[in-house]
Amino acid sequence: MKTKYILIYITAIGLLASSCKKFLDQSPISTPTDATTWQSDGDANTGVAACYSLIRGAFNSSIGYYAYGDLISGEFVSSDDTWFQNVLSFKWGAAVASTAVDNPLLKLRLFTPYYTAIAQSNRCVSFISAMPNSAFNGTSDADQMARKNKYLGEAYFTRAFCYFTMCRVWGDVPLVLENTDATVSQQYVRSPQATVLKQAIADVNKAIQYLDWKDNSSSDRIVRADKGAAYALLAHIDAWIGDYAGCNTACDAVINSGSYSLTTPGNFMDIYKGQSQESIFEIAQNTLAEASNANVYYTLASQTLSSPYIIRTAPLWKLDNSVVTQLYTDTNDVRFKKGFISISNGNTSLYECIKYTNIQNVNNNTAYKVSLNNIVIFRLADIELLKAEALCGRPAPDYGTALSLVNTIRSNRNAAPLTGLNSVTILQAVLDERGRELFLEGHRTFDLIRFGRLMGGVSLFSNGISTAEFLAGKYYWPVDPTLFITNSKLTQTAFWVGKVN
Repeated sequence: MKTKYILIYITAIGLLASSCKKFLDQSPISTPTDATTWQSDGDANTGVAACYSLIRGAFNSSIGYYAYGDLISGEFVSSDDTWFQNVLSFKWGAAVASTAVDNPLLKLRLFTPYYTAIAQSNRCVSFISAMPNSAFNGTSDADQMARKNKYLGEAYFTRAFCYFTMCRVWGDVPLVLENTDATVSQQYVRSPQATVLKQAIADVNKAIQYLDWKDNSSSDRIVRADKGAAYALLAHIDAWIGDYAGCNTACDAVINSGSYSLTTPGNFMDIYKGQSQESIFEIAQNTLAEASNANVYYTLASQTLSSPYIIRTAPLWKLDNSVVTQLYTDTNDVRFKKGFISISNGNTSLYECIKYTNIQNVNNNTAYKVSLNNIVIFRLADIELLKAEALCGRPAPDYGTALSLVNTIRSNRNAAPLTGLNSVTILQAVLDERGRELFLEGHRTFDLIRFGRLMGGVSLFSNGISTAEFLAGKYYWPVDPTLFITNSKLTQTAFWVGKVN
């Protein structure tokens, strides 16, 4: 058994482009050594850009962003891939063969890619802080300081974003803030989630201090953090920890900034092409240099689409038709009319979500189709509905304003307003509206967890978590046993102790 884990460990870490001498602090490939860089504005810019690239790599590893946020949420009824079916069914402790080096369950249990990104953020914080203002572009010391602070703000944002992502997935995780060259023998304990998120909030507040609001003239708008992205992240952290007063305040900062606007009904699908006026923060992958082959097996397109978009007769991840029809009851709703099609799979009719069909042939080669959709993380509709949640969840609820926010979104999407609701049904309406608005956008799982807590600790999952299991924290992922080989202080996620093979 020990030999098996060692083989898995070596293979998995190799696949993640990790150095054999490092565990958490892993440098991105081709990054110059720290001794010869961090001398100029361009060095700082390159260092920060690597943070976003590494986050993209972490999210794309076994389609992690959507596997964590959507596959297990009930949106899908089955997967044709056995291992993704195990993910969907909450069989996260299933044994993984040592030869299954591409196994998505193995990769989804590893938090190594996120620590790769965190290590880069830590280096940016350390080295950029030490650089003199004169190293940065600008015509005055004030301009140069602002430029330096922008890079620092992005580094603090990306670190906070990674820790928030990991806390929602694994709960307690090791908290590493120093710029350290940790070897595989380095020991890290899992810090309490509350401690990690307290640090994330501190980082976000620094980002808010250092960053400006969106620059519409910049080609990097939305795909690099600004003040709006930082406030949106703060709002989500506050909602996750149940600080709905703080969440409401952060949402207001975004909404009242005037930097964002909802798309028109006719242009709803433009959101997924990237950098729309509604978007607040996205992970860039809408250029050929950033995109992936849509026909490659472990990509979102390969799992959720079919012909004519990719070479497949039916999606591998099968949507639950009943969930789709229960959510989209208004036939005029553009989110349904533009975001879904009905296809035939033998004698079965299936819904297919077509939000991510910005796909292009390369050199007229139908076997090589690149998916050019950015990963949309935060957008205005999400924040407005998060504010509605905060208004319902705070100690003195304001259900009327919450419903008004829901109806603002519905009106913009050509859906009829909701009327005649009471306090209980308004809370459910907010959850449902988030489900309609953010379908297959990486939010649904975490919405179900937050609302389950709001509703008294009940499980809202229909596919593998009872209320007792929900209260016991089954929705937090186990860590893969391979990580225990070099770190004896690392412990298994509480619910999964003794359940991971």
